[in-house]
Amino acid sequence: MIMANGILGIIACPMLEDELIYGLTHDPEPKKIYILDNEPATSIRKKMESRGCQYDLISHDEFYAGNIDIGREGYHVVIDMNKLGLHAEPKELKDFVEKQIGSMQPYVDAVGVYYGICGNYGWDITEWCKERNYKPAAVFRDNTGRICDDCVGVCVGGGERYLKLEMEHTGMFYVTPAIADNWQEFMGDSDVAKQVKGLTPDMMKFLGLRGPDDYARWLFSVGGYTTILQLDNGLEEDRTHFDRKAEEISKKVELKILEAEPYWPTLQPAIDLYNNCKKMLT
Repeated sequence: MIMANGILGIIACPMLEDELIYGLTHDPEPKKIYILDNEPATSIRKKMESRGCQYDLISHDEFYAGNIDIGREGYHVVIDMNKLGLHAEPKELKDFVEKQIGSMQPYVDAVGVYYGICGNYGWDITEWCKERNYKPAAVFRDNTGRICDDCVGVCVGGGERYLKLEMEHTGMFYVTPAIADNWQEFMGDSDVAKQVKGLTPDMMKFLGLRGPDDYARWLFSVGGYTTILQLDNGLEEDRTHFDRKAEEISKKVELKILEAEPYWPTLQPAIDLYNNCKKMLT
């Protein structure tokens, strides 16, 4: 078992909070977990509590002001959750996360980044930190060391496996438990929502649209999509909840549901990221 000592800072997207919780709850080493108090942390707090994973809630502003003394003895984890809406603009997401890592530097000994590339081709936060002599950082990677592209890539093991999935299940909308659970927020902050806001009432009426869900349905139909591919990574406590949420999306965008073969989802990127985070504190 990897024994860690120091403060691990975690920067995470709600789409990948289940992977973070998995790492924390399957690690038997004693640890002190702190969650910074902000609105995006609402979901992870509920999930941690339902799994009996204890944490302390601390002020977001006070932590970054250096007014909270956590101490370096023992293993400590500080979690800063971000808004899902950052995905709408890849460059803004990249700039925000990099600034966040910079702000976290004086108060942690290493940083775990629970994001993929998320539309930022060539973005390697590990190398970015090295170039600036920052504390070491780790991110989701496939079994060859290549950074995972996005939350679906994390779910299926990234790299070559992601490409094979796309070849075998072409023209499908991939849905993980996190995508299903965050559908409304995802749509509300997406490019789809921005497109809807840019339409005139007459255009909305002509296209038969009332909001982002209708526009997404129209886009899927134009693109020839017929199917939601449901990817169960096993991280949802209640599988019936995942099924119910996927069915809700199915009805809204008028796509049928297909269950992905059980060999597609893998926890390899999640397990490796958490272990690499701990290794940086040994």
